[in-house]
Amino acid sequence: MEYIVIAFRSRAQTVKFYELLTRNGVKAQIISTPKEAGVGCGLSVRITSSALFMAKTLLKKTQPSSFAGLFMVRESLGSRLIKSIN
Repeated sequence: MEYIVIAFRSRAQTVKFYELLTRNGVKAQIISTPKEAGVGCGLSVRITSSALFMAKTLLKKTQPSSFAGLFMVRESLGSRLIKSIN
C-alpha cells in the first residue's frame, strides 16, 4: 500500500487543510503522523498518490505557516518505508 502524508506543526492547520482538501473533492483522513517522519504536531493528513497534484496546488495557494513536509509512505509485509518528497 502506498499513500501520501502531509505533515504540519500545528493541529489547527492540519484540520484546516484537511477541510480544504475535502471541500475540493479530495478524499483525505486525519491520521497520527508516522514517527519515522520525525516532524509535526502528531497529526497529519493522509491522501492517495493520485491526489498529490491537488494537494500541492492547495499548499502553494494557501502557504500554511506550519507546513512541515510531504512524505510518501509504502507499507508492505509489516514494514513501512517513508520518503520525503517535494
